[in-house]
Amino acid sequence: MLFIIGGMKYNTDNMEKIADVKKWYEVQNYFTQALYPGKEVGRTYDCELWRSKKGNWLLTHEADYRYIGEAIEEKEAKALLMKYATGIYEEIYGELPEA
Repeated sequence: MLFIIGGMKYNTDNMEKIADVKKWYEVQNYFTQALYPGKEVGRTYDCELWRSKKGNWLLTHEADYRYIGEAIEEKEAKALLMKYATGIYEEIYGELPEA
């Protein structure tokens, strides 16, 4: 999959898939706003987390029969890994301390 985000090319064929994670996205359409005025409504998507050779992060998911790509910062990637793929987080960033 190829995404152009912020003037940069993100091609998953040239990136390393790091983990499967989940992320909540707000739904902003007329129908939802009419049914739930003034409320945040959304859904959680199953996502794939990718890292480029230059260290840039990409989050992809499928919605409405098309693929969506979102460039994210390392801070968000770390948080997603900590929550959904702790073992992979520890492989990349080192072991988390015991509580």
